[in-house]
Amino acid sequence: MIEVNERVDVDSTPEAVWAVLSDPHAVVECVKGASLGEKDEEGWYDAGLLVAFGPARVTFKARFKLDLDPATLSGKVSSRGKDNQGGTRIKADMNFRVVPRTDAPGTSVLIEAKTEVGGRLASIVESGASLVVKRMNADFAKRLGARLAGTPMDKDAD
Repeated sequence: MIEVNERVDVDSTPEAVWAVLSDPHAVVECVKGASLGEKDEEGWYDAGLLVAFGPARVTFKARFKLDLDPATLSGKVSSRGKDNQGGTRIKADMNFRVVPRTDAPGTSVLIEAKTEVGGRLASIVESGASLVVKRMNADFAKRLGARLAGTPMDKDAD
């Protein structure tokens, strides 16, 4: 089990941050290597994500469902997926909350997630998870901040 407790700080209002986070198409633009497919009649989206674990690059194909609570500026993402070789399975549940920063102007996004990994690459994914999560979180924060500031950024640029 991989547990994630992260915080993303951006110089914007909670309402502006919520507007991005409540739109899956906008979120995908902030995640390097992510793609978004169609939403089915039950509310599940098809998605993909390329993740680098050191020299190994793994593409995950997943389905996710987004449950939003605009009144509390919070949401839950439930996802299930597997790598492009089919040997590694991932089940993840993430909760997020948008709150005003208490230590500076701006907004914080509080993220809590639990991920179960099984199959061939499970040990590689689990051993490198903390470093990968930190890197992806920092990149997401940078891209989210750029989007909120209206600064263009190539989705796949480093």
